[in-house]
Amino acid sequence: MRQIFSGSLIILAFTLACTPIVEIEPTLNTYPTLSPTPNWPPVIGSDPSSQIAAFYHTWYLNPKYDNRWDHWNQSDFQPPLDIGSDFYPLLGAYSSNNPDVVAQHFAWMRQAGIGVVIADWWGRGSPTDQALPLVLDMADRYGLKVGFVLEQYDGRSADSLVSDIRYLKELYGGHPALFWTTKTSIASPDNRKKALFFMWNTTQPKNGEPTAAFDYWQDTMDKVHNDETGAIVLTDEYYSSYRKESHFDGSYNYGVLDIDPIGYTYALNMPLDAWYVPGINPGFSAWRIGYDPVLDTPRRDGQTFIDRWKRMFAVGVEPEMIVITTFNEWHEGTQIEPAQPIALTSDGEAYLDYGDLGPEGYLKLTREWVDHFLTYDWPE
Repeated sequence: MRQIFSGSLIILAFTLACTPIVEIEPTLNTYPTLSPTPNWPPVIGSDPSSQIAAFYHTWYLNPKYDNRWDHWNQSDFQPPLDIGSDFYPLLGAYSSNNPDVVAQHFAWMRQAGIGVVIADWWGRGSPTDQALPLVLDMADRYGLKVGFVLEQYDGRSADSLVSDIRYLKELYGGHPALFWTTKTSIASPDNRKKALFFMWNTTQPKNGEPTAAFDYWQDTMDKVHNDETGAIVLTDEYYSSYRKESHFDGSYNYGVLDIDPIGYTYALNMPLDAWYVPGINPGFSAWRIGYDPVLDTPRRDGQTFIDRWKRMFAVGVEPEMIVITTFNEWHEGTQIEPAQPIALTSDGEAYLDYGDLGPEGYLKLTREWVDHFLTYDWPE
């Protein structure tokens, strides 16, 4: 879970083109469940563009697959009926280690036109680290590529980041699903192949530590860029001095809140050849886990998502890549993954849903705007 700044029934009232895998705790007889599909969703259509990415979280655990709950029980909620989210997933309180779930996720991403999975990574040996083989294998099946978001894991430092990036490249560099590019950047001007990394909370290497100086990561990035196989490393900081002093390849933003005065205008100050990767989010809602209400950004029946796309286009700066923030960050309500309509907690409290858009509404909206982006005639 991250911040952008510092027995009731679950009623399934929907009709889908194909029946997804539903992983709801089987011991709860009160749950109306759908029969799991006998096979993974088919691979349909041409491979999506590598210019379209989405943040993908693999931190969800449940007793059926992992012998414990994790993340669904955020803020002391009791899953599977009560979870740490304002919305309830169409697939239930799933495990990120269930191949059926990951297959459905990647089929949905492909349907939405997303070509690159940006898998969250919380350090060696973490559940997100252990989930990577399944993520890569399933991505390969569905014609997707995989990059990483380097979270604020325990022990993250200027020294550890060099070895951790090498660890990921050496372990998975030969996998056909790993994202590689020979594109250049302000910090990587050569045509070596480069893996892709997003860095979260760049200014604070470790949780609870003071803000790092602008040049804190400079030596780290120089070492990363000088390896035999390179890397594109993007910071979540907008300031040109931060990119310049720490030698990052470019910047991304983790979506836009209603209270955010900057939006995508930071792109106007991006230096030549720096990667500009805007984050497009459908909203932000985390009242059940106690976030400050000032952060709330209602979805407005899809208009917030559409607004983010329009504001990105209005800036007039062509991005190197678009990143959807997020596919499945349920805690903060930024997901485009299908949500159950008319879902209730054990106390009869209604979860939010996607209204008239329906469970798959944000997949469809994403595909529409992705197609527009890929054919857009940018100003010279």
